Amino acid sequence: MKKGEDRILVLKDIGMKFRSTDMDSARYYTELAFNEAEALDNDYYRARIWIVYGILSWDEGRPKDALSFHLKAKPILENSKDYYVLGSLYTNMSNAYEALSEFDTSVAYQFKALENFIAGKDSIWIAGSYLNLGNRYKLIQEPDLSLEYYLKALNMYRKIGNDYFVAMCYNSVATAYLEKKQFDKAFEYAKKSFENYNSVGARLDQGYPLTNMALANWGLGNFDDAEHYYNQAIAIQEERGERLAQISLKNDLANIYLKQGKTNRAEKLAMTTYQEANSIDYLPGIDALSKTLSLIYEEKTDFKKAYVYHQKHKAARDSLYFAEKAKEMFNLKEKYESEQKENEILRQQNQLVESELSIKKRNNMLMGSGGLVAILLIVGFVLFREQKIKAKNFERETVLEKAMAKARAQENLKEQRLRIARDLHDNIGSQLTYLTSLTDSAKRGIDKGEVFLMEKLTQMKQFSLVTISELRDTIWAMNKDEISLEDIKERTQQLAATVHEATDDKTRVKVKGTPANRVLNAFVGMNLFRIIQESVNNAVKHSGSELIEVIFNEIDGAVQIVVLDFGRGFDTSKESTGNGLHIMRNRAEKAGVDFEQESKLGKGTKVTLRVRV
Repeated sequence: MKKGEDRILVLKDIGMKFRSTDMDSARYYTELAFNEAEALDNDYYRARIWIVYGILSWDEGRPKDALSFHLKAKPILENSKDYYVLGSLYTNMSNAYEALSEFDTSVAYQFKALENFIAGKDSIWIAGSYLNLGNRYKLIQEPDLSLEYYLKALNMYRKIGNDYFVAMCYNSVATAYLEKKQFDKAFEYAKKSFENYNSVGARLDQGYPLTNMALANWGLGNFDDAEHYYNQAIAIQEERGERLAQISLKNDLANIYLKQGKTNRAEKLAMTTYQEANSIDYLPGIDALSKTLSLIYEEKTDFKKAYVYHQKHKAARDSLYFAEKAKEMFNLKEKYESEQKENEILRQQNQLVESELSIKKRNNMLMGSGGLVAILLIVGFVLFREQKIKAKNFERETVLEKAMAKARAQENLKEQRLRIARDLHDNIGSQLTYLTSLTDSAKRGIDKGEVFLMEKLTQMKQFSLVTISELRDTIWAMNKDEISLEDIKERTQQLAATVHEATDDKTRVKVKGTPANRVLNAFVGMNLFRIIQESVNNAVKHSGSELIEVIFNEIDGAVQIVVLDFGRGFDTSKESTGNGLHIMRNRAEKAGVDFEQESKLGKGTKVTLRVRV
């Protein structure tokens, strides 16, 4: 049985494993780890768990809470000489300061993280720090520095031989060249990224370099090629189910249609996408698309509709809480634009006063029947001039705001790319942390004899296999067209091993039955496994059952999987206070899986899943 420090680290790492798939389970195991640290009354291990709480707070969109946890851990961990832990702490602090728009502080902590990873000779995290520094400098509009660090990361990942991150770095370099308006170079590196993702089988990641290839062709004025790449990028994001990315891409494509003179096509696409963004209250999308619609109707000389959507764009912009990463820069731009507009309004008012005075003077000079005609002519001229001024002002505002709408759309796409990369990076990092812990434990206990060392080596081997499994789980969702039922059973057996590890074999999970020789598409297969995973975790956390069974069957041509426990059960007539059941039902509905849950007090719970192949 695991005790003390080793158990804390095991529980912590299990919590980290669940952070991207099941936040309730992530917090459950992290809390168990913290309780163990409290029982030991050990500040160092408390601090290690505070880092995890900070990461979970970050994942939930609460950067201030994340930073507060990291700051609590900082003075304790700085007394240690664990370079990897300090580097991870400073990286997470850098992320939090970036989200809070404290960009200089963010860069400073990323450099501190880099120093620790260099001292610890940790090549993967050194490369990761270079990549992060490139991203930080991109946010503060320093494309030259951004490019410098992206290239450093690229060179290091090449030396390491990590082809996936090489592909990601190529795409980041492409983004830097886009910022520098070197569109030929941007296209060259985006194409390399596309080809590298293809060579490692990460087909669904190809949407990101396709987007940059489209943007590069837009910048070069090759609108037909830009259209081609945007359509490919949209198709991939639809397959991934990335709805927000689709909205941004479709907005860009509508602008390409407008450049090509396909005004009706642009209107249809922009209007459909605007309605979709509006239906989910996605303010960045409403902001960009209302601006695009305003430009489209201006091109069609329907100035009434152009004005309506221009006002919608302004309203969205005013109410939108812009991405915190760009908040300070945006505020400066807003201030500048406001001053420009105020000056323009004052200029217009002066012109109107001068026109009115001119009219009055002329009115005094007019006499007889000719005077009435003259007044009408002057009033008509003033009205015409006012309309002309309004049209010019509208055009000027349009030009000023276009760059900002486009920049926000690109930033949203970048956030999607970074989220996927960060999840993959941190998952591997958490596994390596545990392996490092086991190695240290083995070193400390080298005098305990061969049996102890063999146990540690076995644990290292087992957790290495879990790490590989985690990678395969991630790649499932990104680059496999099909997932076999044997794959799902294998993942379920690995989940069973994780449960045994976390509970010191107090809870046993038995996987029974022989799956039919069937395959599912990747989307259905991944969701089916996630529902099994959630059902098992719920049983572990709530049922009190010592035995959980997962049974694979084929009945009437349909695959059936049953997750069964023999614990305390619950009253199904009472509404659940958690969101686990809702998530499972939602997954099942989207994947076309029949989902049933039965439970009896004192007798246990049964979850039945059926899917036709």
